[in-house]
Amino acid sequence: MLWNPKFSFQFLFTICLVHLICLTPVLAKEPKLLTSPITDEVGILSPSQITHLQSVISEIESKTGAQVFLYIIESLVGENLESYSLQVAERSKIGQKGKDNGVLVLLSVGDRKVRIEVGYGLEETLTDALCNRIIKNIMIPEFKKGDIPNGILLGYDAIALILFGDADSNPNLQTNFPDGIGTTISNDNTVTNIGISIVVIVVAGIVYFLLTDRKKFKRKIWLDVLYGGVVVSGLIYFLPDAVFYFFCFGVIAFNLYLLYGRWDLLSYLYSILSLLFWIPFLQFSFHTEWIVLFWIIGVIGSILLVIKLALDEVLITSYKAFAKKLGFTGSGLFFHTLAILSLWFSINSFLNQKSIFYIVYYQGLILFTLYGFSISVFQKHAIRYGICFLLWLSVIYGLYFFGQSHENIAKQIDYNTLFQSFQWFCCLVLGFVLANSIHVKSWKTRSLKYGLISLVWTFGFSIECILGFSDHFSVAIFFLSYFTLLILHFFYTIWEESDSSSYSSYSSSSSSSSYTSSSSSYRTSSSSSSSGGGGGSFGGGGSSGSW
Repeated sequence: MLWNPKFSFQFLFTICLVHLICLTPVLAKEPKLLTSPITDEVGILSPSQITHLQSVISEIESKTGAQVFLYIIESLVGENLESYSLQVAERSKIGQKGKDNGVLVLLSVGDRKVRIEVGYGLEETLTDALCNRIIKNIMIPEFKKGDIPNGILLGYDAIALILFGDADSNPNLQTNFPDGIGTTISNDNTVTNIGISIVVIVVAGIVYFLLTDRKKFKRKIWLDVLYGGVVVSGLIYFLPDAVFYFFCFGVIAFNLYLLYGRWDLLSYLYSILSLLFWIPFLQFSFHTEWIVLFWIIGVIGSILLVIKLALDEVLITSYKAFAKKLGFTGSGLFFHTLAILSLWFSINSFLNQKSIFYIVYYQGLILFTLYGFSISVFQKHAIRYGICFLLWLSVIYGLYFFGQSHENIAKQIDYNTLFQSFQWFCCLVLGFVLANSIHVKSWKTRSLKYGLISLVWTFGFSIECILGFSDHFSVAIFFLSYFTLLILHFFYTIWEESDSSSYSSYSSSSSSSSYTSSSSSYRTSSSSSSSGGGGGSFGGGGSSGSW
């Protein structure tokens, strides 16, 4: 068979790893310990606005006992909004101990992101859906106008209404979609309506065939169109949410047809256009952030197109013939091409005036990762690979100690991030080599093999704890790694070549990334009689948004 599943897995695996290494943030932001309910590091709130917020916060705490904190920052410095807000809330111990009734509103002005973090005790009152409505329907429209303070004030008023049990008085809290097509699917009974619509369509079809079979009316095109138009119009009028989802299902089926029902060159263009349709459609329908849609549709579309490429025998034959003319195997040409394309990282880093140490370190890490995932390297050129790796380490050592001053390097490199990226490299490449080098024939030995790889990853991603530099160690890494290997083996078994007589597993990785931090200065304004320290617990409830 021309389709090589190993090549497909290597492609997806390598792209994900290169993306991870290249986009790893260089700096990290330490979670802030909030000592007052209003912390404005940017200075966008006026004294009168701070006074208004303090009155709202005091009223909420006096009536409900809940503590609602506001934290405004300039930038997340590359941190994930959800994880950072959770760490700030937990470190500041917002909420009363035992009641877990704390709320944190975190606003990153530079990143144009906002999140409402909710403690366990309020998750049934201030639900994720209501938090999403506060952000999308109330705060973000004001933020887009450039009036960030007013958006914060209106958001706090909405939080107060919900905690006081008077959410019905604000229309913006009653729907997820204040305008656009999304209003048609804000019905809470959408699943029931879909079922009713299916029954209506089936009954309408039966009635139509009974009428035409018994000659109750003469078959005419205008009568058929009229009958169908009445049924569809009725569904649109009475059950618009169901019709909307039927439309989505139809578009999905059409996408799949373009992807896997056609195998000419134009089918790739049609496939890409059909996938790109979802970005404006979802944005217009649900008002989802553009950047989120680009990432989601981009990842899903890439996977679907890679599968299509892997199944296209004509393209595979042409590609292998082209690679043979150049003196490469198909996979060899693929990895060499990726290696050349990785030079964009060095060019971009050079243009951004990064240090030579930074460029050589990460460029080398990318290249050794790419060729490390090509098992042929270890079968034919393991010694060369090892020698080049040692030479690279020597160059890194020389650049660090002799090439530039430590002060210049320290300004551009976060050593925790550098160490973690090297952890990823060693664990992923070593795991991949183990998966391809240890051949097994039964599930009993295969389970031991996966256990060994998972154990290697567990120790690899916990090396800081083993060396005494950190107290972070999680047994969950082992189980998550093992589960990941089982999932990958399942997909590989499904896609395995039919003439293969034995299984060989290809591995991915999972890890729990420890939180890295760097010191930074903060500016705090405002004071209030309320403060954290009660010890409220947060479990990720709430909602996020960007504008």
